[in-house]
Amino acid sequence: MSVLSKWKMAVALASGLSLSTIPVAGAQESTDGQEGDYTSLSSDEPVELTTLKCWDVTTLNEDDRAFVMVLLYGYAKGVTGQSSLAPRGIQVAVVNTMMECVDKPDDLILEVLKTHIRD
Repeated sequence: MSVLSKWKMAVALASGLSLSTIPVAGAQESTDGQEGDYTSLSSDEPVELTTLKCWDVTTLNEDDRAFVMVLLYGYAKGVTGQSSLAPRGIQVAVVNTMMECVDKPDDLILEVLKTHIRD
C-alpha cells in the first residue's frame, strides 16, 4: 500500500467520513503515484460471501466495497441470530476490518470482520 493510500485512509478515519469514502487499496497504481482503477461487481455473477478474500473487497470501487461490507456485516450478525444493526457499530467494524485486510489480503474477509463486531 502506498504512502498516499495510507495517508488517505488516516484522513478518512480521523474525519469520520462515511464507509463509501474510505479509500483502502488500489487494484493497481500508476508510476506517477495516481491510484489505478478499482474493480467492480458484475450484476450477472453471484457473489459467495463466505469465500470472499480481503483482496477481493479492498480492491472494489468505493460503492461496491461499502455495499459488500454492509452485506457481510448483516450476514455475520444474522448467522448468530441477531437482527439489530447500529450504524456506528457497522462503521467501526468495517473500518477496523479494512485496516486489517490491508495487511492480510489472502484472509477470508468474513472471518476478519467477525473479530471486529462488538454489538
